Amino acid sequence: MKIKFSANGGSASGGNGQEINIKRIGILTGGGDCAGHNAVIIGLLRRIGQANNTLPADEKMELIGLLEGWKSLTRDPEQELDKIIFPLHLTEIEDCFTSAGTILKSSRTNLFSKANIEAKLPEKAMANVKKLNLDCLVVLGGDDTLGAAGKLGQQFTFPMFGAPKTMDNDVYGTEMTYGFESSVEESVHFIQNCRTTAESHNRCFVIEVMGRHAGWVALWAGIAGGAEVTLLPEEIVDMDKVIKQVEKSIKLKQHCIVVVSEGARLFDTRYPEAINKHHQEMLNTVIADPKYAIVKAYYEMPKKKDSFGNEQLGGIGEYVKAILEKHTKIEYRYQNCGHAIRGGEAHVMDRILGLRYGDAIFGFMKAGTFGVYPGLEADKIVARNLLEVKGGRFVPQDHQLFAMRNAIEYF
Repeated sequence: MKIKFSANGGSASGGNGQEINIKRIGILTGGGDCAGHNAVIIGLLRRIGQANNTLPADEKMELIGLLEGWKSLTRDPEQELDKIIFPLHLTEIEDCFTSAGTILKSSRTNLFSKANIEAKLPEKAMANVKKLNLDCLVVLGGDDTLGAAGKLGQQFTFPMFGAPKTMDNDVYGTEMTYGFESSVEESVHFIQNCRTTAESHNRCFVIEVMGRHAGWVALWAGIAGGAEVTLLPEEIVDMDKVIKQVEKSIKLKQHCIVVVSEGARLFDTRYPEAINKHHQEMLNTVIADPKYAIVKAYYEMPKKKDSFGNEQLGGIGEYVKAILEKHTKIEYRYQNCGHAIRGGEAHVMDRILGLRYGDAIFGFMKAGTFGVYPGLEADKIVARNLLEVKGGRFVPQDHQLFAMRNAIEYF
């Protein structure tokens, strides 16, 4: 497909008005998997197939799947082509958009880590792009993956596109990322399953769900699942208040559900000093008790970080459950949804949103606008600059749902 292109923000510009022939389009998925990746691929494939019906032979396009995200472009095409290329034919994979995960597999490879910059991995990646005869690249991922696409496109004046995914729903420039709705649906199902046992045995369940810096999953799932208490990364967690809420729920209902976002914390520099100090005292009584040896071991364990510098989270629910158990006379159970809410079936909203984003990427391509990713704004698709992508779309404390997050407060 021959087009004249202009770059949004200069991130992929080779000169406005330059005509290029887009024939081989590379596509990869980076970061954590989630529902909607496959839908974006199918949405783009559909438009390519439709366009090929009328294009002359020398302009027909093909979509080339690249395996394991950015890792694919660090391999040698002459020696490991089978580990790089995944053929994408609509007739063979047309139903994959109903499944979560990614048929292209993924990795958390950071081309722009200090070590990889020194090893000239960005240069190697672009050299491999040329060896694969790719005319442009479509990158599906969160802010880390999309940010790398923006940097690479700018550094090497290469046409780039992106699509915003993350189950956390925290990517700048879009009201909704694909992967979010399915993770909420799966979390709600998990919460409801735990509730039947909580009601049957007069227990309190502490349920941890994913959400690194933004608590959208916990917020939506907690409210939709009827949680009595929901703890978010965006709020100041006060365990004395949580204890009172749990005790109130047990007194009135004989059961309780506490939903905790994995990014919620007991300590924070923005917390009042008195709360930090009191939480430490509470935790000290827990880790001093041999009954909580696992909690102590986790507390003392060095925290790992991924290649983007993100700390490996998980376990705050264990702390919350242990403190509640230590300071109340209630029976507790701790459950972590973990990666289960990422996988399985892609729910309707993520199927539709992924297909829309794939369709929109082709529209940007056809219009000759590179260096962009689609965002959702008032149910319309808008082009966002890859150089401006970032995370940190937090739950604002003046949001209607923020005030609705603790069902026990209505009793």
